[in-house]
Amino acid sequence: MSTAITPSLRASLERIKHAGAVNGICLAWRRQILVSLMPYEDFRVEQLVQTISDAREHFQSGGERHVDSLWMGFADVNAITVFAGEITVIMLHARADESDFLNGIIKTFLADAQLTIAAALTPDDSHDQGQSYERHESPGQESTHSDEDLEWQPEAPDLDPNKTNVVS
Repeated sequence: MSTAITPSLRASLERIKHAGAVNGICLAWRRQILVSLMPYEDFRVEQLVQTISDAREHFQSGGERHVDSLWMGFADVNAITVFAGEITVIMLHARADESDFLNGIIKTFLADAQLTIAAALTPDDSHDQGQSYERHESPGQESTHSDEDLEWQPEAPDLDPNKTNVVS
């Protein structure tokens, strides 16, 4: 599991946390926490992710339903969860009337950050995913690429998940 979360992803979640009356937000992949901006300890957030994942699996167990979001209202806080494949975003918010607005924000975030999340999950596998810079030429065919074009190789970024807006 990659521990390197890009600063822009964390910064985006921090900006979402300031939308409406949001108390906390968590981004999880499968049952593992990627980014937690919740006002609770990590072990409590892990329990929340496990419980919500179990609830989704329970409601989908018959195969007749596809659950893409859950909303739960409690006395002082509401929890909205949006699922996109194996990605889960859990948001705690105070005002129930903002739930549709926040649901749209989360879905927009997931659509916009899809590549960033994928890069955070597999930063070292980029060379194995078909990104090959080798020359494949027929015998007798001249090369149209210079050696300078082939020297460039993408590098894995040096990221710290606890820093945001870092420019190196």
